[in-house]
This record gives sequence, structure tokens and C-alpha cells, in this order.
Amino acid sequence: MTKSIAGVSFNVVIDSRVSASGLSKIYFRLKEHRVKRDLFTKIRWPREHFEAKTQQLLPRCPGDPDVTPFNLKLNEFKAVAHRLQLSGWLKDSTVNIDDLVKEFENVGRGDDFFSFMEIKARELYKTNVIVYGTWSRHKSSLNTLKLFYKQPVLPVNKIDKEFIERFGAWAKRVHKRGHNTICGYHKDIKKYLGIAERKCLIARNPYKDFSFKYVDGDRQALNKEEIGRLYELYQNEHVAENEREICCRFLFSCVTGLRISDTSQVHRKMIVGSVLSIIPYKTRESGKVLKIPLSKIAQSLIAGRDGLLFKQFSHGYINETLKVIAARAGIYKRLTYHCARDTFGTMFIEMGGDIKSLCDLMGHASTKTTNIYVKMSDTRKASLMNNFDKLFPPLPPKPPDDATGPLKPE
Repeated sequence: MTKSIAGVSFNVVIDSRVSASGLSKIYFRLKEHRVKRDLFTKIRWPREHFEAKTQQLLPRCPGDPDVTPFNLKLNEFKAVAHRLQLSGWLKDSTVNIDDLVKEFENVGRGDDFFSFMEIKARELYKTNVIVYGTWSRHKSSLNTLKLFYKQPVLPVNKIDKEFIERFGAWAKRVHKRGHNTICGYHKDIKKYLGIAERKCLIARNPYKDFSFKYVDGDRQALNKEEIGRLYELYQNEHVAENEREICCRFLFSCVTGLRISDTSQVHRKMIVGSVLSIIPYKTRESGKVLKIPLSKIAQSLIAGRDGLLFKQFSHGYINETLKVIAARAGIYKRLTYHCARDTFGTMFIEMGGDIKSLCDLMGHASTKTTNIYVKMSDTRKASLMNNFDKLFPPLPPKPPDDATGPLKPE
């Protein structure tokens, strides 16, 4: 049954296409004269369990736990349309498709945290509040939360301290994620719950009762030989295009110290002569401009590129691809993108650079942060010096200090 609202008709329909899992998308269809707009409701359902006449989902099995919340969500779309119809009638105004689409973006925001976080993240990205890499990371955190909850709708009032603790434990034991990765999930979810609190959608952010802290991981920097292997791999035209692109980006950070978030935004217009001027994303609120002189090798890596210098990939995809790249290059270290920044800092010190200059180049607020690269360099030097021991046979054991030889006759 199709209903109308001031010249705009609407009804719930199911897609004729069926996925490999046997499900079809459910749409809320709007029509205005010859203009048609299908809005995906984020619901997928078997075609044989959809009643077109009543525009309702039928249970797939006795006691189907999803059918009621999904039908309530479909009814909410209809309620929004009816509410807008009443508002237009009271104000003696015309309602069009664009008015409805804008209103539908709010469906589920107040109750379903999944919808709220997804819509808000997209809004922040489209308004340039967050960059592509951040939006992609937030989306990854949301998908992980969906894997944990295993339900299509997450009522925001279900998220409390106990829920957060169970999510963290699941991410560690079942999802097999490291401590800092889990902290990243918490950080992203906390952000959107904070937005929900400011909009008065929840009374209190549950993360005010739950704390988490990143820990220093096993930081590893590449040596000159390993960087050389990566450069050879980058020059190999037979390597897959995405791998070469990510390898190029990683090498650029090895010789500039840029974070992954900054390589996502670096643009040709930021380079004047041989100097890159950029406001690091991590410290963007300070507005401090970082000026990085580009070496000849750095310039060669981006030669001929215009606009954004590197293709946009999710941070997760980049780090997964780096594992493949490391294997191809014969590098037996746990290669992550941050290794590039560690490599830059460590090699700068090893090549005679001073800590104050390194602090400025890396955008640190204090040399206390930069000291980690001095320590990493010292550790690597000590390890290299131990290689001299391999040139000589082992020394005989030293006798105890109190050992005495045979007494000589007087």
C-alpha cells in the first residue's frame, strides 16, 4: 500500500537482487512526480519473508528476535513522513523529497548507537572536521562493535561500564587484538558517546566511569639495509599497484617523519620549493605549522604527483599491506606505519642530528618526547658494536680472584 504526503508518495520495498547470503536490501521509496529516491534502511531480509501488502517483515523462524525491532524501525520511517506531512499542513507549506531525505537522516539517532555513530562520522568527514583516515578508523571501530554485539540495533542506554568492559575483554580474547588497538576502539566510541551526551541523547557518558591508557609498544626502527630493500621493491614494476603505492608512502615518511594521518592530507600546494609546510593533524588545535625541508630522495618519491600526494586507503588496510611488503622485502620485523616515523627519528640521531632539530621536525612539544629516539639509537649502536665479538674466538674463562698457584720454595 503506497501512501502520499503533499505530492510525495512513499512505501517500503524490497530489492529484487539477492546477495550470496540469501538476503535482499529493504528500502524506503519516495516518489515525487517522475523523481524517485530509494533510501536504504540498513535492513537486509529474505524476500520470502517480506509482506509487500502490509510492508512488514515476517518472522524467519518462531521467536525471531530481529523481526520486531526491524519492523519498529520501518514504522519509524513512516512516522517521520507522517509527522512532516502534518507539519506541512499546519504551516500551509509544500513538502518535497529533499525535505524528507534530510529528516530521515535523524531516524534512529536517539535510540540506536550504530546509526548515530555512522551518520555523525559521515557528517564530520563531509564537513572536513575529520580527515579520510580518521573517518575510516572510526568506521572500523564501529564495525568491530557490531561484531561484538551481534544485533542490528544497539540501544544507546545499553552501553554502560559493564558493557564496555565486556567489549574490551571480547576484543582481546576472541577478536585477538592488542592492548593499544583496543584502546583505539575505546577512544573512538567514547568520542561519539560524548557527542550524544552533549546533544542530550544520553544523560551521562559511561566512559566517565571507565579509564584506559595506551602503553609503549615494542618500537622498532628499520636499518639502512632494510630501507634499501623497500626502495628496491618500490622500484619493481611487477609489484602490485597498491603495494607499490603504500611502499612509496611509507618510504616518504621514513625520510620526513610524517605520521600516517598527515600523509593522508599532504597536498602539492603545501610544498614551496623544497619545503613542506603542514599543520600536523594530531596537534591541529594549536595551529602550529611544521616546516620540513625535503631531501632529494623525498622529492623523487613524489615527483609528478599533483593534488593529494598519496592515494586514500584506510589505516587498517595500509598496515595489513605493510606485512605483505615486509615479507616480500625479507624484513623480519613487525612492520607498522609508525615504524617509518621511528626510523626517521633514529636515523636522524645516528647521522649526527641534534635532538632540538629533531624535536622541531617531528612536531614534538618537548624534547622529552624526542628522547625516545636517542635511546633507540644508543641501543642499536650497542647491538652493532657487539658484532665485533663475532670476529674473535671466545676468550678462555678468567680464574677466580682468590686463586693461587703452587708455592715456590724459598
